[in-house]
Amino acid sequence: MCLWTAQVFSQLADRAVFVLFVAILTAQQALGVHTPATGAAEMTSLLYVAFTIPAVVLSPVAGVYVDRWSNRAVLVFSNLARGFFVSLIALPWVANSAKPAYALAFLISVGSQFFGPAETASIPRLVKKGDLYCANSLFFTTMMIALGFGFALGEPIVSQFGLGRAHWAVASSFFLAAFLLLFVSDNKPFCGPRDPWWEELRFGLSYISSNRMVFRAIIKITVLFSTIITLNIIAVGLAQQVLHIQPFQFGYIVAAAGLGMAVGNFLVAHYGQGVRPTLLAYAGFSMLGLFMSLLGSLAFISLGLCPLIGLPPVSWQGGLMAIPLLLSMFVGMSCAMVAVPTQAALQAAVPEELRGKVFGAQNTAMSAASTIPVILAGISADNLPGGVSTTLLIIGIPILVVGLYHFNRTLRKSLEATPQIAGS
Repeated sequence: MCLWTAQVFSQLADRAVFVLFVAILTAQQALGVHTPATGAAEMTSLLYVAFTIPAVVLSPVAGVYVDRWSNRAVLVFSNLARGFFVSLIALPWVANSAKPAYALAFLISVGSQFFGPAETASIPRLVKKGDLYCANSLFFTTMMIALGFGFALGEPIVSQFGLGRAHWAVASSFFLAAFLLLFVSDNKPFCGPRDPWWEELRFGLSYISSNRMVFRAIIKITVLFSTIITLNIIAVGLAQQVLHIQPFQFGYIVAAAGLGMAVGNFLVAHYGQGVRPTLLAYAGFSMLGLFMSLLGSLAFISLGLCPLIGLPPVSWQGGLMAIPLLLSMFVGMSCAMVAVPTQAALQAAVPEELRGKVFGAQNTAMSAASTIPVILAGISADNLPGGVSTTLLIIGIPILVVGLYHFNRTLRKSLEATPQIAGS
């Protein structure tokens, strides 16, 4: 409970701090601190780079030290460090210069890279093996809520407290998370001689590449995370181009997917433990591809199929808006079917002394792999014929085909192994 509550405060603050830095840099731009050539998009891109570089470069190294050190100490100090760096926003040289702001964003992101693998490595130590599905469903739901709504908290915090005091609210959230983590039971760090960190890192990467189950689990989580991030990016275009509502109302789509994730997490946690994790995950990928493709087909049904058969174009508004929202909900449920069993199986399979390295490498893969698809999805949604609908089909159809192929293959292997087990 302490670990989960700390996750709530820590991850929401981690998202809100991005909005806080955007507000600071925007205020600097209004005061003429930035060069005239630095536009809002470039400013935000530089900020995104400052937050992303540590995620791509430092996560594997952070994972090595998570295995070496006390997990509780890593969790506590990573939040204390982030709270301290956010507090430095109060200094005048941060408010009046862009470079210190980017540097602080970089340092805050460094702290986040230690928190992630330490938190994930702690879950299988704190709960029984049979409870991993329930625990991961709770933590995955929280992560998705923070991902979807954490950024939305930034603006009310800045509006309520003002730019001069908003950083104290965000820093307090990190400090509160650090306090809660003091009550989390700790691991037993190895006290003997250690190899250099790069040797431990090489050993961890070698373990991942040689263990097919672990390698495939990380690939699944990475693909799923990239898909979720991409869907969040194109949700604005989906609201505008398909539902024909205001772009800022894309929250309806995100909320429907979030509700689906919550329902899916509950169902998987309570009824999915008797199903083989790989079978459940590939069923989730198949459903994810199917419902994404159906969501992408709505505009073509309205503007292409209906006139072809002599019907007027369908407007997905009013009562018919329930259809795209229901499809979004099923997309969220499909994500839960992939994430919960895959992460639980990964935690159960990895030895405790390697969890930091493995989950650090997983965080790196997720951060690196999500960047390019997000850029390409934005470009295709704006430039391809059909826009968002075509983009959803480009993503959804391959996921559906690959998911069905591996689902049938896994199911066939399971059925072939059953008579052998019964006969033995």
